[in-house]
Amino acid sequence: MLFKTTTLITVIGAISVTPVIAGGGFSASCSGASVSGTTLTANCGNGNGGSRWSSIDLNQCIANYGGNLVCAKNGGFGGSCSGCEIRTGVYMICGCSGGSNPTPIIDLDNCVANYGGNLACAT
Repeated sequence: MLFKTTTLITVIGAISVTPVIAGGGFSASCSGASVSGTTLTANCGNGNGGSRWSSIDLNQCIANYGGNLVCAKNGGFGGSCSGCEIRTGVYMICGCSGGSNPTPIIDLDNCVANYGGNLACAT
């Protein structure tokens, strides 16, 4: 009897757009972060060895609650804060009204993620 053995090798690769860093942490895969008005811009890795410049309006990600900047979807912090700057890597400081803390600081890594080279809100 002659037996033929046929071997079928199938390689299945799943490609999906997943966050480079889930739940925030954009700074682990982005560099050159800067803020102009309420817009954050950074050069971000795309997860495939490349990178691209990406921007996001932080009004989509941050709110001013009583003088404290917090991560919040569609927070609109820019309505009561101005003069924002990046300090010490990913910490943003702003001049804000409506609370006891006129110069709140927020860690943008808690609010912003890098999804395949695109900045997005982590919340």
